[in-house]
Amino acid sequence: MTIQEILLQHEPEKKNILPAIKAINQNLSWVSEEAIGKIARYFGESEAYIFSVASFYDEINFNKPALLTLEICDGANCQIKDSDNIIKNVETFFKIKVDSFNNQFVLKRMSCVGRCLEGPVVKINGTIYTKMTTDKVIELIQNYLGY
Repeated sequence: MTIQEILLQHEPEKKNILPAIKAINQNLSWVSEEAIGKIARYFGESEAYIFSVASFYDEINFNKPALLTLEICDGANCQIKDSDNIIKNVETFFKIKVDSFNNQFVLKRMSCVGRCLEGPVVKINGTIYTKMTTDKVIELIQNYLGY
């Protein structure tokens, strides 16, 4: 769906601004500057007003989504099995920090997912991988990104 198609599903009344923003975010995975401009024109409001409405909500993304979301468990059992070292090595190898992204992927720590006996646990785009090592994680990331 395009931004325009989503907007046309909402009457151009002020009460529909937030539902339109949320629909764009849900359908496109983010709200771009272009979308802010189109929303503003459609509803007859300023871009600053539209951004102020959208930015109030944590669920609204203003950055283009990464191709890959990498989450590494930092629960006690995974830490014992070297997950902290995996995180440090991934940060160094890909020149990325936890809770940041580099237009290819985002790196996050995650809470325990209940697979403690199979740690360290890593989740890539929602798929769980167990008994991971730094080399396995780097190889998976490279495969996902097509290196």
